[in-house]
Amino acid sequence: MFAVFFRGLMGVAVSMLLAMQVMAAQVSGLFESERLVVDQSPEARATEVTLGLAEVLVKVSGHEETLQSEPIQAMLVQAEQYLVQFSYQDNPLAEVELSAESETVSGTAGVSNASQEGEGADGLPKRYRLTMQFDSASVMQVLNQAQQAVWGTNRPSVLIWLAIEGGNRRFIVNSDDNPLLTELLESSAERRGVPVTLPLMDLKDEQLITVSDIWGQFGDRISAASVRYSADATYTGRFYKDGKGKWQARWLLRIGKERKTIALNNARLDGLFRDSVDVLAEELANKYAVVNKLGKAGEYRFAVKGVESVEGYARLNRYLNSLQVVERVEVTRLDDAAIGYKVVLKGNSDQFLSVLKLDSFLRLDESSMVNSEVNFFWQSQR
Repeated sequence: MFAVFFRGLMGVAVSMLLAMQVMAAQVSGLFESERLVVDQSPEARATEVTLGLAEVLVKVSGHEETLQSEPIQAMLVQAEQYLVQFSYQDNPLAEVELSAESETVSGTAGVSNASQEGEGADGLPKRYRLTMQFDSASVMQVLNQAQQAVWGTNRPSVLIWLAIEGGNRRFIVNSDDNPLLTELLESSAERRGVPVTLPLMDLKDEQLITVSDIWGQFGDRISAASVRYSADATYTGRFYKDGKGKWQARWLLRIGKERKTIALNNARLDGLFRDSVDVLAEELANKYAVVNKLGKAGEYRFAVKGVESVEGYARLNRYLNSLQVVERVEVTRLDDAAIGYKVVLKGNSDQFLSVLKLDSFLRLDESSMVNSEVNFFWQSQR
């Protein structure tokens, strides 16, 4: 009965349903950049517009190597043509020297704010924050034409467990006890468009995990403490200084059952924070960002069970068409048991399945993996 009712609507409704977009986005501001300038002159703005567009391109593609592409370099030469709007605000930190290192090792300089919060190269204070908005459609068009990766707005949330050794002690970074270190981490994550969360380290966390668990990267303890945060990935690290006074980092990135260890070092603490987030963003983009390979589209066929209403059918089609990895959606069959789909992909099927797992709207029916057609259950309550 449900299938018969659907068929009566198909001629009128399907094209409308497929054109509708999912409204919610996990990450906003992908096409925005904020830079510090010494004044509001066009000359001071011109350089920052180019740097701001470069930041947006890295944030949208997920990869710093995008900037090495010839079409992208040509785009950067004409950066102001892609600027939609800009505004200035006072920079309250222009004359304030911050030292996040004081939260770890007293008396040792570890954070330089001259380039971002204090002074320019000429010694003048950067008194203004320049906020820029770039043309999203034009940026996406250039990236696709240059066959560069595009990472959509729906991105995995990352829970960061970080232990730092300094001042003859070890501690877990959290916003209440370490606001400056938190700012370093969160500003780096915002620059790369990665949604991150730090643990609260309240009584509940303290009952489940210790600094020693994080330092030793004990998986079971970390997994148990991470459950309450419902993150898509965990990034567990330890920072310490070696015998030569250089900062070292050891990270473990977990996405589902996948694990990757990462070793970094930097002379400065702020540099180590930036490097840590840069590597994290690159690893996530490798998994989720999509390269539109013109003329080389693949396809994936599957069926969806559990769609019980016209509204549910509409939501399912809107969702599939909103995915960055999907070029086109086709309904191949419609009956009481399931809805059959064929999706034409910009990327590969592994990326498509990774996105489905990340979003959790479609749950894989593992028993169908042995059949010719893979089935998913529609999570209508989400």
